[in-house]
Amino acid sequence: MLPKEHRLHKDSEIKGLVRAGKTFFLPQFVIKYTANKEEKTKVGFIVSAKVDKRAVIRNKLTRQMREVVKSLLPDIGKGYSVLIIAKKQALELDFESIKKQFIFAFSKIKIYNKSK
Repeated sequence: MLPKEHRLHKDSEIKGLVRAGKTFFLPQFVIKYTANKEEKTKVGFIVSAKVDKRAVIRNKLTRQMREVVKSLLPDIGKGYSVLIIAKKQALELDFESIKKQFIFAFSKIKIYNKSK
């Protein structure tokens, strides 16, 4: 579970991000992001019923994405709002593949800095 201060859960925050945020497309995910005026990076996840009609499958994918972001959180820059929207192809990925996709995407949009 992500710490509460890193969760993007207010409806107004999500709608504002969808409307005004920049978008990065992957075959399995759509990532909406923007800089916020806070010191913490907030992350939200959307897995719609279009991905799979079974809630168990959607919840499993959401848990995997949440754990990947939790492990990457120390290396993600501060002051961003990020919304990760899963596509149907995301069901084919395992945990490590999701992690590689997120590292690639976060590096491309320049919010990920791997600390050594």
